Amino acid sequence: MQKCSHLDLPLTVLPGTAARREPLLAIAALVLWLLTAGLGIALLRAGNAARHQEPAPARTENTPVRVAAVPLTADGKPPPVPRTKVAAPPGEHPLLEFSHPALGLVGLAFWFLFTFIHYRMLAWIAFGILVLTICAGLSWLAGNALAAGRSGNATRGAVPPRLNLLHGLAATVTFALVVVAALAASRG
Repeated sequence: MQKCSHLDLPLTVLPGTAARREPLLAIAALVLWLLTAGLGIALLRAGNAARHQEPAPARTENTPVRVAAVPLTADGKPPPVPRTKVAAPPGEHPLLEFSHPALGLVGLAFWFLFTFIHYRMLAWIAFGILVLTICAGLSWLAGNALAAGRSGNATRGAVPPRLNLLHGLAATVTFALVVVAALAASRG
């Protein structure tokens, strides 16, 4: 049994907690995860700015003007409401646009807890959430690339490619560090 040096008391370690041999690895992964999140925020801002700079479609003379009042039928009732199907435009995926950053932040919170508590299950939970985050991000990227290819407008909602590459590289290095740190925590 280990003893606390200055009090000469037994040092108890909770079951499932990692030894403090690899805190620098966990801190490096935390810093890289924060850097990846910062680059992701910059990507979102750049994508929103590019989306808002697109010119609005020009209105022609033949396009009817919409009015707020709906004409009533002969019975004095409003006309039947057409049922429309709401669909996201190609290249815009609201679920992915929400879930990728949200999963990244939840995974970051679990990794933050692991870094400071060293409970190894938190590392594996953060790892699982990171895998889901990466899958959501890659599918978002692929969906945007397919939509840009179909529309023939490669600049539609475009973000700087270097920023996209930096975010991907930072995520890759973060993933590798998280795997190594989680494996090191499991051995301890």
